[in-house]
This record gives sequence, structure tokens and C-alpha cells, in this order.
Amino acid sequence: MMSLRKLSRCVVSRTGTFKQVHGTFSPSIATHRAMKSPSLPMVPHRRFTNYASRSLESLNPDHVIFGIIGVNGIVWFMWKTADTREKQKFMIQNFTTSIGHLMQGRLWTPLTAAFSHMDGGHFCVNMLGVYFFGREVCAVLGTKRFLGLYLGSAVVASVCQIASGFTSNRHSLSLGASGAVNAITAFSICLYPRSTILIMMIIPMPAYVAGGLFILRDVWGAMSQSSSNIGHIAHLAGAGVGMLYYRHLFGRGRGGRRFF
Repeated sequence: MMSLRKLSRCVVSRTGTFKQVHGTFSPSIATHRAMKSPSLPMVPHRRFTNYASRSLESLNPDHVIFGIIGVNGIVWFMWKTADTREKQKFMIQNFTTSIGHLMQGRLWTPLTAAFSHMDGGHFCVNMLGVYFFGREVCAVLGTKRFLGLYLGSAVVASVCQIASGFTSNRHSLSLGASGAVNAITAFSICLYPRSTILIMMIIPMPAYVAGGLFILRDVWGAMSQSSSNIGHIAHLAGAGVGMLYYRHLFGRGRGGRRFF
């Protein structure tokens, strides 16, 4: 996931809508059940779950995006100020991930590593992706679903990158938000495949073409095992999660957009 991409991206976005279709029910059946079943008090954990769900959905989308960027910025600053062996050890143990981390019981690292960047260029490119694509996707999904996609894809990408070490026989440390950024980028491209993406802020290209080229690059990198400092498997896993989640929400029978 430690990608040093040379291609910067921005998107010309369009407003999307996300509709939920609620099913109908028979009043007579509902009344019958209400008469037979006494009302039960809501258990505490269910109250907490409902409260947390409402709280997440009520968050301002821009606050969520800038919050993600802010957390990544704090961790990047922690790397830059880790000037002692103890601080560096702490960062490696808690903000990178590998099979060794998991075997030591550091099960949180597949997530925390996705908020971690040592290199300034790596940090800037990923945060540009969060800003441009994240705002667009969050506006469509809402904050709760967006956070689910972002955090879920981050973990999946980290785990897939770790698992790839068994086939390549290279168990290196990995870090970076590229997997999660690829997920929201892929979701955005599926939503608006004919929108324009500017490669290197200059070259206009249809989103579906740019997305296809990025995927081909990572497929080639994963197969050739080139550029060992780039987590090609994490990139592909993140993009796959984004496309599958799009298909889940807007697939056949949902009346939404269809891209694949």
C-alpha cells in the first residue's frame, strides 16, 4: 500500500441521488401481531446501536472527509517526529501491518495502517483522492454507509496485502490509505463512468478509461511482482470492494444506475 503514484487525479463531479424503496405491509397482519405480542423494552445494547447509527448518519459529510484527512495528517506528523528508537518502534508496531503483527496479537493494525503514511507524496496523493472522490461518494451514500465502505475496504485491502505475502514469499510491512481510496474511487467511477478525470491535473480522460488503466497497472504489477514498495494487491482489493458495494446497492432489480 506504500504507493508513490506519479498520476494525480481530480474529478468533475455530478450530483447523484440515492433512493431507498420501502416495502408495504398488511395492516391486518400488523394489528394481529400487535395484539398477540406484548411490547418488550428495548435492551440497552440495541438502544446504543440505534443511537450510534443515528449519530453517524447525522454527521456532516464535509466533517467526515476532513476528519479522515486530519487523522491521516496527525499520523504522518507522528512519523516525521519519531526521532527516537522508542518512538519509531511504537509507530512500526501500531501503524504498519504484516503477518507478524497479527501473530503477535496486534489485530488493530490492518485498520490503523490504513491511516499511516511515512512519505509526504504518498500522503498528499491519497488525501487528494479522499477529498475529491470521498466528498462525491459521501454525498450519495450518506456518512454511515460511506464510513462503512471506507473502513471496511481499508481492512480488506490490508488483509489481502498480507495474504499475498504467502504467494510471493515476501512478508514486508505495509501501510497507507491506498486500498480505501481505491474503493471510493472505484465506487465513484461506477456511479459516473463518463465523468472526466484529469490525469496529472492536465490530461482529460473518461473516468471508466482512467479506472481501467489504473486497474491494469496494478494487475501487471501484482503479476510481475515489480515495484516492491507498492501494494498492488491492496489497490486491487480496495477497488474490488468498491465495485462490489456499488453492485450491491445499485445492481439488478434496484432501479439504480448500472455500470457492470
